[in-house]
Amino acid sequence: MNKLLLVKKLVAFSMTAMLTLGILLSTAGTVVAQERMVASGRNVSIAPSQQQGPSDPAELEAFLDELLRQQMEENHIAGAAVSVVKDGELLFAKGYGYADLEKGIPVDPEKTGFLIGSVTKLFTWTAVMQLVEQGKLDLDADINTYLDFRIPDTYPQPITLKHLLTHTDGFEERWFEFLALEGKEPVPWRDWMSSHMPARVRPPGDVAAYSNYGTALAGYIVARVSGQPYGQYIQERILNPLDMVNTSAQWPFPPDLRARATTGYTYDDGAFQEFPYLNGQWVALPSGGILASAKDMARFMIAHLQDGYTSDAGISGPRILQENTMQQVHTTLYTHDPRLLGTAYGFFDFSDSGQRTIGHSGEAEPIETLLLLLPDQNLGVFVSYNSMGGAALTNQHLGFQRAFFDHYYPAPAVEPIQPPADFAERAGRFEGSYKLTRSAYTTLEKFTQLSGAVTISDSGDGTLLFTSPWGEWRFVEVEPLYFRQVDSEFGIAFREDDRGRITHLFTDYTPMFAFEKLKWYETPSFNMAVLGLFVLVFLSMILAAPIRAIRHRRLSADPKPRLRGAYGILLGICVLNLLFIAGTYLWFNSKPVYGVPMTYQVVLGLGVLTAVLTAGALVYTVLAWKNTYWGMVARAYYTLVTVTAVGFVWFLNNWNLLGWRF
Repeated sequence: MNKLLLVKKLVAFSMTAMLTLGILLSTAGTVVAQERMVASGRNVSIAPSQQQGPSDPAELEAFLDELLRQQMEENHIAGAAVSVVKDGELLFAKGYGYADLEKGIPVDPEKTGFLIGSVTKLFTWTAVMQLVEQGKLDLDADINTYLDFRIPDTYPQPITLKHLLTHTDGFEERWFEFLALEGKEPVPWRDWMSSHMPARVRPPGDVAAYSNYGTALAGYIVARVSGQPYGQYIQERILNPLDMVNTSAQWPFPPDLRARATTGYTYDDGAFQEFPYLNGQWVALPSGGILASAKDMARFMIAHLQDGYTSDAGISGPRILQENTMQQVHTTLYTHDPRLLGTAYGFFDFSDSGQRTIGHSGEAEPIETLLLLLPDQNLGVFVSYNSMGGAALTNQHLGFQRAFFDHYYPAPAVEPIQPPADFAERAGRFEGSYKLTRSAYTTLEKFTQLSGAVTISDSGDGTLLFTSPWGEWRFVEVEPLYFRQVDSEFGIAFREDDRGRITHLFTDYTPMFAFEKLKWYETPSFNMAVLGLFVLVFLSMILAAPIRAIRHRRLSADPKPRLRGAYGILLGICVLNLLFIAGTYLWFNSKPVYGVPMTYQVVLGLGVLTAVLTAGALVYTVLAWKNTYWGMVARAYYTLVTVTAVGFVWFLNNWNLLGWRF
């Protein structure tokens, strides 16, 4: 989710120029923060372990104490909690820092609750597999079988539970109105699901595109088939059997658990700032709404590592899944390419340093969470940070995982690969910009993709350079369409169409989504350059209009009075367009997940108005040239601004900003 900023008020027209220029110097708020690739945590200098994997609680504590101290200090984190399980027992659990700075309450690994964000999905998928065991769900059936509203038959292939499990359902992204302000009554589950359904934009099973809506569908199906509300089902069928007494999936949370939940923090102006409490719609619960303590999450990890059964010294209870089902849950169900890491039954393959690893990260802004299971080592690790700085630490293969694996499972040196001698001849076909498949296509949320694309370029040394907002990596060709990172085991692969044109990019880092290759006019760099040109031309009109007015004070002597309003219309178009850009910038940097407020609906109306006025400016342009009104320079300038206004209408329509498309 976007980083929360204070909602800004619209400023006087004299500030418009600065605001519109500001959009050119920063990114429009993006909604692709759920699984970022921020290379943080690699510089933690701790003496390596002499053995594979943690076994000594004292040594593990010393390592984690130093690691968490550095991470919290460097990333401005107020509090964190860690739990580690091994061989069916709790090996380590500890809280770090504060759950409430103002009250001086330290983090307690047993009782302090953390909103675990998308790690909640693992409970939803566990519930789905329980109902599959009972014969109440079929993973290959059309999900419309289980719904009381209908998913449109956009494609011949129906969406199945397997598609939901692997995020290959083919829905576009939708964030707006996924959250509700505290105190505002959430929309009933069915009503929200049917009225906020994302468009189906690709056939199911084609590529992955991480989907909260898809998980919400799965949670709704669990509730309908079981005959219980989702939260009650999770409580009775997973949390109670595992004795997870400090965890809840029921909204609102029980008062005692809510009282012990950690406060969330940001760090601004050299001090921690308390983060506002956010409510999700009811539909957000299956995808990110569980509150849990670190020790309770240890129980959940033990159950998954012990084939569904938790039975350490202090915990006993029935299996949450049968042995064969649990083993199935951990196997790969989908991968973009057999040479890349894929997705299990809800878990993602985070294998690293030769260790089979499955896991999930989660963000419940500003709380960041990571869960890792190493089935072959019978090891599980859970970590959660209560501050925005933790976002740089819970990314798969990086941050916390990188530091943990470098210490306990150091990767052997990677054998260098010589680039093929003829690669330079083929490098150009891979070059270009690629956007996340986790994107909006039919709504104004598409505008959020104006930034954030990755680029592939020829580095000139026989490798491809992968450049993103999160870092740069170089890859060398190993097989046709498959490349390996020059200094690690991770790879990328490309897909081509039947004409040999590259269409998609897949990576080991991101099994939960892919990247689509953009045409030149779709790239962020082109669109930002065009937007910059629009702003400059519109600003020039604002500067030119007073000069022209001074030079033509005696309008009554104008021999062509029919065109007196021509420059006034064009000036109005430029002012409205600049106000539109400023209003869009302010809104996208506030909190669009709450929906489209009336103030921004008015801004969208400005876009419609300016489109109508632009048609009028086109008529004036034709008349000016036909009847040779004004001088040549004036006509040329008027034409330039009008053509720019027409281009801006195209720009708005291309990004779904023309009209009220939400």
